[in-house]
Amino acid sequence: MGCVCGNNWLKSVAWALLVVSVHGCWLLLAAAEPPPGGRPRMSPLAEKVPLGSRYPCLTRAPDGRTYMCWLEPGPGQTTQLRFSVYRHGQFATPRTIAAGTDWFVNWADVPSIAALADGTLAAHWLARNGTQPYAYGVRVSCSTDGGQSWTAPFWLHDDRSACEHGFVSMLPQPGGQFLAIWLDGRAMENTGDTQLWSRRFDARGQLGKEVLIDKRVCSCCPTSMASVDNGVLAVYRDRSAEEIRDISYVQGDGVRWTRPRPCHVDGWEIPG
Repeated sequence: MGCVCGNNWLKSVAWALLVVSVHGCWLLLAAAEPPPGGRPRMSPLAEKVPLGSRYPCLTRAPDGRTYMCWLEPGPGQTTQLRFSVYRHGQFATPRTIAAGTDWFVNWADVPSIAALADGTLAAHWLARNGTQPYAYGVRVSCSTDGGQSWTAPFWLHDDRSACEHGFVSMLPQPGGQFLAIWLDGRAMENTGDTQLWSRRFDARGQLGKEVLIDKRVCSCCPTSMASVDNGVLAVYRDRSAEEIRDISYVQGDGVRWTRPRPCHVDGWEIPG
C-alpha cells in the first residue's frame, strides 16, 4: 500500500496503491477528484515498475496536475527516485530524478516532489551522512524543464552532523521559490532534543537563511504545510518538557513564524 503526502490535502483527496501481480508491479492512482457521484478511476502508469518499488507520494501542483514520486530498486544496490505526472486522464512515462547507493530508506519518512506554477519541480530524498544507523540528511534536486533533467543534488540544511534530518514538507512559494520544513537532530548531542527548522530555496540551489521554528518537537512524526490567506500554515507533533506530544501549528512566511500553538489540547503523553 502507499502513502499520501503533498501540500493540498485540505483541498483535494488523492491516494495511491501499489498492486503486486505475478508479473511485476503496477502503480495505480485514483483520480485526484473523483467524478461527482461516481467511484474513483484507477489509472495505471505507462509502464510496469519492478518488484520492490514502494512509498508512492502524491502532490497537487498549482496548475492542477498531480505528481507522484516513489522509490524503486535500480542496478546493483542502487535505489532510484522516480516520478510521473497525471494529465489528460493518464500517467506519463516515468522518469528518474536521482539514484544512489547511500540512501536512507524508511517507510515513515519518504521522498516527496513539489511544483511551482511554471512547472519548475523540486524533489527530496534522504542520504546517509555517517556510519550510525540514523545518521542521514536531506538531499534536494530541481528541474526547470518538466523533469527531463535535474540539477546536481544539494543539502537542504547547513548542519552535517551524523544525526537525523528528515520528515520534510515542501511548498511552492511566490518568486520562483520553494519553502521546506524538516525535523533536525543537530541539538540532540547537547540537549537530547529534535528541532523543527525551515528554509527557502530556488531551482538554482540558492538557499535562504535557516530558521528555527521550534526547539523541541517529537522526533518521529511527519510534518505538513499548506498555503493560507495570510501566508503558510505548518503543522507537526510538538513535545513539551512534560512529554506532552500534541499537534501544534505555526503560521508565517518561511522567515518569520508565530509562536507554536496546539491544534487541540489532547494531553497525549509519551515519556522518553
